[in-house]
Amino acid sequence: MGDETMRYGLVVLCLSCTAAAQIMDDSWKQPLAVKEAALERNGVERHNILGLYPSQVEAPLDGSPVDNSTLGIGNIAHSVCWTANYLAGASFRYASLKKSGAPEEPVAAAKARADELFEAVYRCQLVTGVRGLQARGYAIGHGESYEERWDDRTRNEWHQGAGEYANLRWRGDPSHHNYSDSSHGLMQYWRLAAEAEQKDRAREAIDALVSYWVDNDLMIYKLDRSRLPTPILGFTDGRTLDTRVMMAIAAAKYAHHVTGHEKFKAVYDELTKHYGVRGLRQFAPGKDFDDAEHVFCHLENLMQIETDPELLAGYRVVLDALWQAHRDDGQSLFTYIYAGLTPNAPDIERPLEQALRALQTWPTDTTLQPRMNNLTKKYGPPFPVYAAAWDNEYIWKGNLLRGDGWLSRIVTDLDAPEEDPMVLYAVEEDGSVYQSRDGAATPAGWRPIDDKLPSRVRAIAAGPRVRMVYVACEDGFYSSMTGGYTWRRMPVPQDGGRPVDVQVDPNDPFVLYATTTRGAYRSPNHGEEFLGQSWESLTEGLPHAGDAQYHVAPATSEKPGRVYAILDDICFSRRLDETAWQRGGIIGLRQFAGEYVDAYPWFALDPADPDHAFTGMKTDFGGMGTKSLLQETRDAGLTWTNDVEALYEKFHTSGLLVVLASLLGGDISAPVIDPRDPNIAYAGTQGGVLKSANGGQTWDKFGIGLEIPWARTVFAPRHSPWLFAGTPAGLYLSKDGAKTWEPAHLVLQFIKNTRREIGGAAYIDAYWRARYYALITEEMANAPYAE
Repeated sequence: MGDETMRYGLVVLCLSCTAAAQIMDDSWKQPLAVKEAALERNGVERHNILGLYPSQVEAPLDGSPVDNSTLGIGNIAHSVCWTANYLAGASFRYASLKKSGAPEEPVAAAKARADELFEAVYRCQLVTGVRGLQARGYAIGHGESYEERWDDRTRNEWHQGAGEYANLRWRGDPSHHNYSDSSHGLMQYWRLAAEAEQKDRAREAIDALVSYWVDNDLMIYKLDRSRLPTPILGFTDGRTLDTRVMMAIAAAKYAHHVTGHEKFKAVYDELTKHYGVRGLRQFAPGKDFDDAEHVFCHLENLMQIETDPELLAGYRVVLDALWQAHRDDGQSLFTYIYAGLTPNAPDIERPLEQALRALQTWPTDTTLQPRMNNLTKKYGPPFPVYAAAWDNEYIWKGNLLRGDGWLSRIVTDLDAPEEDPMVLYAVEEDGSVYQSRDGAATPAGWRPIDDKLPSRVRAIAAGPRVRMVYVACEDGFYSSMTGGYTWRRMPVPQDGGRPVDVQVDPNDPFVLYATTTRGAYRSPNHGEEFLGQSWESLTEGLPHAGDAQYHVAPATSEKPGRVYAILDDICFSRRLDETAWQRGGIIGLRQFAGEYVDAYPWFALDPADPDHAFTGMKTDFGGMGTKSLLQETRDAGLTWTNDVEALYEKFHTSGLLVVLASLLGGDISAPVIDPRDPNIAYAGTQGGVLKSANGGQTWDKFGIGLEIPWARTVFAPRHSPWLFAGTPAGLYLSKDGAKTWEPAHLVLQFIKNTRREIGGAAYIDAYWRARYYALITEEMANAPYAE
């Protein structure tokens, strides 16, 4: 074995071990207290803008710190809400530790953290320069924010901070939810954690916040008061109590409780009277998780500070109605609030088990992962937290019932250069292009290289050198001799057609082929400096057709190359060293059973045999679900297996069951034939990747290692020893011929190949309530996970 071969093998082995170690995340199996500490540390280190908690942030692929400046990307538009909820959880933490007689150091640390979160919530008022006008959140620094860069409809809601807060850029247009969550969190802090001067600051914060809409006819005005304000009560008949009115009732009570100001009592009395809280017999909360989270939290405050038994009875009606709507949803926060307020509630054991299970199955890696539980059927709602499709802000918004979400866009083309198979080029469904320099071993190893291309990419081909790459774009064809740093247009004649594909001749790296919806073309070898700058048509002399597609099969050492034209389902082909076209057989059954059969748009060529190809069709006739049928030619399209005559003969001699046995279940992606073994073919399908070891006669399905077993695309690059599959969980690769799979670390959920994570405030919010109400004991908190 040569030195280069040995070194390549060692690199592949090391990267394989690294990737395999990253497949499983068992962090959820840690003790509850250990996870609380890890999630708190994550909140401090990565979700922290001077104490403000952006619940979702862009997580740098290389593990570097999160950018919380105006250049970063985070969910600032909802950050005041979830900071206020975080503040509530931190207040319960301080109160719980203090009540339990914990050592001075952790108690002091809990107090300091609660104070820090309070200051961030209060700062969202102070940054606006208008007393009580609350920002949705803020970023550090000057210049345009992420929403302004994206030209979002909210781009004009951003402003520079007032006075001493001039180095903060804040997001305006607050909603009633922003005011509701903040009032709840501030009140929890005032009740449970605020001491000395912080008690006074919390009082002022609540006073200013609630005064802003109490003093303005129950309206939340924007910074520009000429714009339409937000009614705190929403659309209401003035009589029917709903969740939004409950939020306003609670805030008015808090403000009166902490200040004693009569204006707040007047609003409180008016609202409770007009909406019939006294004597309330029923309440219809619906199934809105967002509003339910607000009102559960408000009731927790109200039922601690209200002393009027009639009002308390009305609030209990609301509480019980909310509980009946959500008792089976596995929402730990809801369960712990209800159990804490009603310690003798009947039939609480099962919900408490579900609430504990949610915390027990909570991972400390909170990167938003693609989830497709409805495909795998492995879990059912309420899902384990590690398997659920989380909300982009806060998990206690019904997300344990959400099985699918955060799916990756699909990789639609992939190739490797002849010089070095550790370099990969990939195209995704939105037309972006990426290069990996480490054999797809790390997420950070993929970088986008399409920023200088004028339109979306449809197909890609890698040249002989790592720096050579060619693309078919929506507006034309381009080449790069610099690994995508610069691009040059290739003047392929398009004749009004759309670019479809581009490929490199494996026998001559300076010969290119391009196909459009109007024809196929070849660029002869004029040297690297003129690569792709002159083209000749390969499809002259063909008849006009309404439906046409073209494909080129380069020559091999044994056979000349071929060009194929599929014209209205009839296959024409010719050798590249001849001019005469041969008319072949009819592809598919559309001419005989068009209303029942759909032809697949692909035409799969054998890289080792220009005369060998697959095509296919599908049907869902007869209520059997989608079935697919492959057709194969080994004589350049003259004859095809499974044509109408062959199927009729099979039915006539062997019966319907034999015909049905020819069908493959489900949709299948374009097959690829192994460039090293023409008897091996692969195709993607629901359930994994299909593999045939006998030229397509029989197929086996493989999916071990695929997080979501649905291969939408499959690639077997000529110059790579690996197989690749594009799935809703991202790109995967196999090093053993599809038997097992591992992540190729190109997960395309957001802008390009970026990843995002949510913080752990929702866990902390629920966990510390359970500790405070003794629903989770010290022993339970520190116990190792047990099946």
